[in-house]
Amino acid sequence: MSGRPESIAVVGAGIGGLTAALLLSRAGFTVSLIEKRTRVEEEGAGLQLSPNASRILIDAGLGPALSRRATAPECVRIRRGRDARDLAAIPLGLSVKERHGAPYLVIHRADLAGLLLDAVRGEPRIQLLYGREARGIAEHEHGLTLSLRSERGVESKLDACALIAADGIRSAHAPSKEPPRFSGFCAWRALVPAAAKPELARAREVGLWLGPGAHLVHYPLKNGDLLNLVAVIEEKRPKEGWSRPGDAKMITEAFADWGDFARTLIASAPAWKCWSLFDRKPSRQWGNGLVTSLGDAAHPMLPFLAQGAALAIEDGAVLAAKLAPLAKVRSAPSGRKGSITAPSGATERSTEMARALRRYERDRAARTARAQREARRNVFRYHARPPLSIARDLFLSRSSGEKLLARYDWLYGWRPA
Repeated sequence: MSGRPESIAVVGAGIGGLTAALLLSRAGFTVSLIEKRTRVEEEGAGLQLSPNASRILIDAGLGPALSRRATAPECVRIRRGRDARDLAAIPLGLSVKERHGAPYLVIHRADLAGLLLDAVRGEPRIQLLYGREARGIAEHEHGLTLSLRSERGVESKLDACALIAADGIRSAHAPSKEPPRFSGFCAWRALVPAAAKPELARAREVGLWLGPGAHLVHYPLKNGDLLNLVAVIEEKRPKEGWSRPGDAKMITEAFADWGDFARTLIASAPAWKCWSLFDRKPSRQWGNGLVTSLGDAAHPMLPFLAQGAALAIEDGAVLAAKLAPLAKVRSAPSGRKGSITAPSGATERSTEMARALRRYERDRAARTARAQREARRNVFRYHARPPLSIARDLFLSRSSGEKLLARYDWLYGWRPA
C-alpha cells in the first residue's frame, strides 16, 4: 500500500482526527485516516459542543445531522450538592446563539463520531484505514513514510507529505516526552434511561452540582431518552483503562454526605464506567518537521471546562486553514484557473509544509494553554470546601446569568480566522 506524496496522514479517528481529515480534504488534500481500532467506538459518554465548536461543524455542512442527533439545553443550572439549592443559571438556548452566532449542544460521543464518519466517507479524497497501527516514521526529501501494521500483523508503508497525530494523550507520535500528570480525580459516567430519571433531572438543561471534593454533571441525550450522568470524585492512585467498570458501592459512599436529591441521582444509574483523569502542562511544541498533533495529543486537559472535544474540533479547522495554500487540488489540471500550485521541488515543498505546521501550532498554543489552565482552576471552584465554598456560593447567587455567560465570551465567541 502506498499513499500519494501530496496526501496527509492523520493518525487517530476520534472526534479531532475525523474533523481534521474532513476539513483537510475540503481544503484540497488527499487524506489517509489511520485508526488502530477496527470500527468507530460505540461506547462513551455525552459531550458538550459549545458555539466555538458547533459553528465549525455547521459551516462544514453538518448542521442538519446535528439537529437530528443533538440537544440544545436551555441553561446550565448550578446547584449546591448538600441541599439542592439553586445557586445560578447560565442561559444557553437562544441567548447563547444570539450572543455567539451558533448553538450550545449536547450529544452522545458515538453519535457525533458517526455523523463525522458519514461525512468523511462521502469525501473521495479520504482513504479510511481501520485496523492499522502506525509503528514508525521516516522523513526524507519527498516527505515522510509511515510504517503500518494491520491487526493480522501485515506490514505496509504509506507515503505522505505530513502526519497529524490525533491519537490521544498517550500518542506515540506527539513530541512531548513528559508523562501525563495524574490529577488526583476519577470520572464516573452512566447513562440513565428516561423512565429512571429523577424528576429534578428531567429539564432540558445541563445540571452542575457542587460539593466538597466532588461534583456532578447531567444533561439529556438521544432526544431525552437518556440522561448522561458524570460524577467526579477524588482518587488516591490512578488506574489503567479509559472505560473500566465502576463499583456502585464506591460511588454511593463518595456521595453519602450529600443531600437526598444528589444521592437519588447517583442511585438512578444502572451501571458505571470510570477513568482516572490526566493532563499535561501547556506546551508550545506540538510537533517537529513534518509532524504535528492536535486534541489530547497536543494539549490534554481535565474535563472541568467541557472543552476537550471542542478544542480538538477547533484544531482541525485551524490546521486545514493554515495548510490550504499548500494543497494541490488534483481535480484541476496544473496551471488552469482554480488550481493551487505547490512550491517547486520536493525539498522546498516539505520546507513550506513544516513552516505551515509551526504556524498552526503558534496560532493555537496560547488559546489551548488558557483553556488547560482554566480547567485546572475549576477543580478548586467546583470542589471547594468551607470557607471558600461559602464565598463561591455567595458570588454565584448574586451574579446574573448574563454576567456569568459573559465570562465565557473568550471561549465561546472564538471563530477561525
